[in-house]
Amino acid sequence: MVIDKFNKETVNYAQFKLNMIKGISLFSILFFACISIQAQTSKTGVLVVGNTPEGVAAAIQSARSGAKTIYLTQSLSVNPVFTSEDISFITHIRNYYAMKARKRTPATDSLIRSELKLEQAVSLMQSIADTVKNLSLNHNNVVDDLKKDGKGWEVRLKGGERIKADVVVDATENLSVSVLLGIDTKKTMALAGNSSSPFDNKLYRTTVALAYPGAGTFRTLLPMAALIPQSVENFVILPRQIAGLRPAKMSAGRAAGTIAAYCAFFKTTTKNINVRVTQGELLAFNALLIPYSDIDRNDPNFLAFQRLGLSGLIKPKIINEEIRFDTAGTVSHKELQVSMKEFYTRSQLWFADNKNEVLTIEDVISLLMFTAARGNELKKEIEEGWKQSFRLNSSFDPKRNISRKEFGVLADKYLQPYNIRVDMAGNLLR
Repeated sequence: MVIDKFNKETVNYAQFKLNMIKGISLFSILFFACISIQAQTSKTGVLVVGNTPEGVAAAIQSARSGAKTIYLTQSLSVNPVFTSEDISFITHIRNYYAMKARKRTPATDSLIRSELKLEQAVSLMQSIADTVKNLSLNHNNVVDDLKKDGKGWEVRLKGGERIKADVVVDATENLSVSVLLGIDTKKTMALAGNSSSPFDNKLYRTTVALAYPGAGTFRTLLPMAALIPQSVENFVILPRQIAGLRPAKMSAGRAAGTIAAYCAFFKTTTKNINVRVTQGELLAFNALLIPYSDIDRNDPNFLAFQRLGLSGLIKPKIINEEIRFDTAGTVSHKELQVSMKEFYTRSQLWFADNKNEVLTIEDVISLLMFTAARGNELKKEIEEGWKQSFRLNSSFDPKRNISRKEFGVLADKYLQPYNIRVDMAGNLLR
């Protein structure tokens, strides 16, 4: 009996042990399955999709702007088809990383001074994309589906991996990601328009990239809202054509990356984006937003003219299919009074008392003192800083007619019209 009882308990213990092993095994399977599922879900601020010049520009710029970025090439590697049109943008990206890595200046670095060949573009962009901080590359994977996840997106790939992103940038050749969502890419938050002059409406104040009218070579402006669909938030598109304009690929890509990075970094949406902060980020990375033909990038006041052109206080001109600041031109009372009224209502009192048809340096200093509520020390400050601080090559003669270039430099410094925010349509916000 004792033996039977012992055998029976032994059998029960063995069964208990077996059940325990099964339980542990099942728990282990479930545990590691959960880990596996979790490992297949990536989180990022920005997801850029598309092995195109726009795509690589958007991915690199998003990462440069501080947003955690995944670049889904949907290809075996970063190998978009570049054209000669893209070379200037690739050169700027190369020079940025060359100076950063080698700690040299353009004047002393032979690499930066060398001309970039088109056949070098792919390998160069591959190497840069591989080393950019905040940028992860995802090759040989394709978007299968995507859906909204709060303000952001959950993207499912063909291989089963999932990516949660705050913002998605569709830089595919045929905007295939937009097709999955049923987005009409022709309906953006604002159309660029195909007017002969980009300055016919206020959209130019929101410029973030360059574009070309149809098949022409004249460089014109692409407003921010042309890259943002009406129907969804935190989704940025890079169309081949929009409202009669052909966006410059890498210029538009860089803008898209900056827009996406802004929304991801500040946890906001594309409908609430700050236009001026976004433009400021682009300018900080040496972007060309107003392509003046009469102001060189090396001009010491280059940024001042970019800001002034974007503000609209003094509009650029279209001369022989070129955008010109008309640096040597004069500033008329009538032209300036109209534009100043929109920015500084107080200035109209000055114009009522000062009737010179063409403004002199003395007139402009008086206007600045009145509008900015400054005293006589302003005149002394301008006179002493004319050549050194403002880096103007002309002589300081208060009685002489002021040139548009001279006015632009002083207006940017003392009136700062660019600092007044604008909405997506280019209207001033106060």
